[in-house]
Amino acid sequence: MKKLDFQRLMDDSRFMKVLSVGVAILFWFVVAFTISPTITTTVSDVPITISGSNETLSSVGLDVVDGQNRTVRVKVEGRREVVGSLKPSDIVVYPVLTSVTEAGKYTCSLRAVKADSAADFTILSVSPEQVELTFDRVKTLKTELSVAVSGYTAEEGYILGSSAANPKEITVKGPESAVDQVAKAEVRLDGKDTKLAKTAKVEAEVRLYAADGSEIELGSTLSVDTPKVQVTIPVLKKATLPLKVAFTNLPSGLDGSALQYDLSETAIQVAGPAETVDRMTAITLGYVNVLDFDYKNGYTFQVQDQLPTGFVNLDDFDSVAVSFGSRYDGGSFTVSNINVINVPENYDISVVTRRLYGVKFVGLHGDIDALEGTDIVAEVDGSSIELKNGQYNVPVQLSTTSGAMVWPTGSYEVVVKVSAK
Repeated sequence: MKKLDFQRLMDDSRFMKVLSVGVAILFWFVVAFTISPTITTTVSDVPITISGSNETLSSVGLDVVDGQNRTVRVKVEGRREVVGSLKPSDIVVYPVLTSVTEAGKYTCSLRAVKADSAADFTILSVSPEQVELTFDRVKTLKTELSVAVSGYTAEEGYILGSSAANPKEITVKGPESAVDQVAKAEVRLDGKDTKLAKTAKVEAEVRLYAADGSEIELGSTLSVDTPKVQVTIPVLKKATLPLKVAFTNLPSGLDGSALQYDLSETAIQVAGPAETVDRMTAITLGYVNVLDFDYKNGYTFQVQDQLPTGFVNLDDFDSVAVSFGSRYDGGSFTVSNINVINVPENYDISVVTRRLYGVKFVGLHGDIDALEGTDIVAEVDGSSIELKNGQYNVPVQLSTTSGAMVWPTGSYEVVVKVSAK
């Protein structure tokens, strides 16, 4: 191995340059950490902090509405290894608010403290030393969100429904003086001649307007909880559907489809969600209870009450009258044919009531004319009676043996006697 030639290295200019830099760095470390370990430096971009629970503001019901979103520079002193790694979050800068007594603008002095009181550095100054802040009473306003849509049309066979925003309400927050100027919250959409064949959903920005129609700018002082909302533009399919009524409480053997009636309108033009419209064959206006059948005066049904959710009535009538003409009639009968069915074992059930008077039946005119009291049967269901000795009022079921298109209206009871065998 060759011996290291120091003289030759000392004569090498490149080696001497590297050696000089290394010696300089070494001396810098010696000076920095032994001879002069304390330095002064500046921490930039330190935010101004205003506590939401500040006692001074709480006592007068105020809050900062402008000027708080600023940063400052803080001069600090300490050991190089400490202050050299300080971040803005290591320092808390806050305004002195003792002079704030009412709404308005104030020039407040700034104070700085260490976020960790045990940290080994000293705060020397804050720059700037003061900040201008605006104070006001903060108010919130919950208001309905209106929707204005233009530039959209529907394809042939469809119409546009009423557009709606989600959410339907927003909350405006800001200085009381600014919030009091808000008269309307609205989203506006311009489709620029867009044709739609199905429901569309569009995101839109919320805008605030004063009573005179001028727009109120949203910013650092005035805000809304939902700056952007989703607007649904419904596209409804048109259809013409027949109208009908249905009957409830039909006695056994009575076919409701055989009951005839007249409607003031037999069909209606509507628009609704396409998937629902395509499944519909008719619209039921309502239900007629045959146990309380008003064949003389008929019934009136409100159309909109019976339309499915999301449907629109495209016709110019709001109600439909149901009449029965002279097809039906009624009569009052005396029933003496009263029987007990489903009698429990070990019990006797006898009917005390001999006749039922004023039993009302309705039905087709000719069938009512031909109906006799002897054609009517009243039955007591023994399985529904309380099994205790004694007499009780119990309901009866009425039917006919004639096979006519007639049925009872109202409810009736008889007295029975129950006794154990």
